Amino acid sequence: MSPTEPIPLYRDGRHYDALNRNLQLGDGRFYKEEAQRARGPVLELACGTGRLTIPIAQSGVEIVGLDQSASMLAYARTKADASGISIAWVEADCRQFELNGKFSMIFMGFNSMQHLHDHESLAALFENVAKHLADGGRFIFDVFNPSIAILNRDYSQRYVERQYDDPEGRGIITLEQTAVYDDAAQVNRITWYFSLRGEKDFRVEELELRCFFPQELDMLVQANGFEIEEKFSDFERKPFTGGGMKQVMVVRRRAK
Repeated sequence: MSPTEPIPLYRDGRHYDALNRNLQLGDGRFYKEEAQRARGPVLELACGTGRLTIPIAQSGVEIVGLDQSASMLAYARTKADASGISIAWVEADCRQFELNGKFSMIFMGFNSMQHLHDHESLAALFENVAKHLADGGRFIFDVFNPSIAILNRDYSQRYVERQYDDPEGRGIITLEQTAVYDDAAQVNRITWYFSLRGEKDFRVEELELRCFFPQELDMLVQANGFEIEEKFSDFERKPFTGGGMKQVMVVRRRAK
């Protein structure tokens, strides 16, 4: 990920919401419950269009939404205003932000950490999180549990990822993808192809996701001054034992 610019996929809030609206993610209830449990101000990193931020604010939690994409934040503000909810939105990089006050919980949902590919970026993220956490506060995030079968799929073949309604009313969009796994960098280099009937590949986007294998992720957390409180394989809080699609991490700063 560039130090200052978001990837093109995150420039269009309406399209982004339509793309993800019908996914059965299950993360909304989980993060809302954790935010209410925190009993203090909450910070969401990489909040995007406020898909998680706004419902959490509606539940009565004081929350700040931070993202580096001005266009995504603009759409989040529009949605929050329409809902009658007041939320502080901050345009900043998760590796470089400086906010007043401390937070009882900081979270980074929807695989957002996978946009950070190098050790320096990850160390900067954890350092900033530690700096902004209140005593006893928790950092919660989720990433994919890498699937060897998916990473080894034929890179020359397009796979249908999903279909959804075009937010501009032009019909059904079909999203296909190809991917090449760079095993040296542990980055899955994905190309997304968006097509409408009679308009093939009207939009093509690159999406590069860093893969974190389970033991590596645990060591990453510990090496950056945190300890694992809980680790789940889904948002239903099933303990992580492998085989699941997700790694949901609840961590705290290690006591000095």
